[in-house]
Amino acid sequence: MPKHRQPTPATRRARPALVTLGALTLLCTATGVALAATNAAEPSPIPSTVATTVAPTRDATEQPTATTTSAPTSNQTDTPANPANPATSATSATPATPATPRTQAGDGQTWLSGASGDGAADGTLGRWRSDPVGIVGTWADQGDNQTQLYAIAPGGEVADFNGAIDIAPGGLLEGDTWAAAATGSYDDRWRQSLTRMAALRAGKGTTYIRPFHEFNLGGAYPWAVTPDQASDFTTAWKRYRAIQQHVFPDAKLVYGVNVTSSGTDLDWRTTWPGAGQADVLGVDSYNGWPTITTAAEFDKQLDARGADGIPVGLNAYSDQAKTWGVPLAVPEWSGRAEMGDEPAYVTGMVDWFAEHAGHGPGQLVYEILFNAPQDDGNFQLFADDSRMPASAQAYVDAVASTEAGRAADDSSSSGESTAEQNEDPQPAPSTAGTATATTEPSRPMKDADTPASQADVDELVARLDVLLDRLEQT
Repeated sequence: MPKHRQPTPATRRARPALVTLGALTLLCTATGVALAATNAAEPSPIPSTVATTVAPTRDATEQPTATTTSAPTSNQTDTPANPANPATSATSATPATPATPRTQAGDGQTWLSGASGDGAADGTLGRWRSDPVGIVGTWADQGDNQTQLYAIAPGGEVADFNGAIDIAPGGLLEGDTWAAAATGSYDDRWRQSLTRMAALRAGKGTTYIRPFHEFNLGGAYPWAVTPDQASDFTTAWKRYRAIQQHVFPDAKLVYGVNVTSSGTDLDWRTTWPGAGQADVLGVDSYNGWPTITTAAEFDKQLDARGADGIPVGLNAYSDQAKTWGVPLAVPEWSGRAEMGDEPAYVTGMVDWFAEHAGHGPGQLVYEILFNAPQDDGNFQLFADDSRMPASAQAYVDAVASTEAGRAADDSSSSGESTAEQNEDPQPAPSTAGTATATTEPSRPMKDADTPASQADVDELVARLDVLLDRLEQT
């Protein structure tokens, strides 16, 4: 809903591409031993890690509405005094550590947790919340950006991110019509966009594509849909789907709507293209209209529905996704400073994600915190001068308390950037902060002198990065 800006590339160091399994194992083990020794002598509890994601900014003037809240949890000992201030947390050059698969206690389900905007792709937001990103969000919806895809092209903000991404490429430009789209007038442009996207994302994590995002929101985009355009929209969607399956079959198509149909009066259930035409139902939801201020209000709003039973609350959206046989995603969510600093909303959202995680119909497959600086930081939790410091702390706490359920993208061995994979391993310091790092699982090794595969290097260096981050914190 909020407008977005163009991303900027991040700088990273280089790592050697070929090392032996034995060398990496010894280095990680030595660091783990140091951590354990220091922890035994000088206890210093460190919160569980949390997964995150990043997303650049996009253009739109819509007003998002959100529907959830809950009470914040206790502060953590190793988070900055002002959790909204990245300058007091993790602003070093240490690269983002890829999220590792985790299982949600109780039902064995996982979800991808991410962010968009400042700090998402370069790892600083992940270190702030003490958990690396699992998915990032970005937009490519204005002008020639629909086909050039600057954010994921070389030099783009998320170009080097190898994990999962959610990308919103728009679809229609000023002057375009749904009637023309239904007859194939924009097929060539869509094919160009999707073909380039497939090439730029080759060998990386899952790409979730949200064409015509928030099409039920009036006055924001050229692709807004009114009830009288519903039939043409559905026909055009099927054309887009056919092209996507032909040129980028590995991608997932997200049928993404705004939480309410403001300005269009569209019942987006009537424009659903049918079985097999989309892979995920996505809903963008921000805190406002009504503003959630307490856990009780959050819980009450979960089952909310509008006219004719159209979903408004997250439970209602989950039920709709289950009816259609697809999982649910929340590609954009955050508080709204203009509505107040409401930590109950943030805690409620993260707790709901953990409780409904999974890949089956109606379950939450991923969510992305919107952290773009636009609108005078109206939506930012992670910022030097966040206007929602209490919400920022609630987010850090909630992420730590739900750590077990977050996961890395199953289709990619790492969310780390290619540049980060060439970074020089740093020698293990003689002191550390916690023994928990020594218990992190690793894949079975064959011969210690056998050259490590890239996957082995990624995994072991990621473990080392986590250990070194914790050493630096102490």
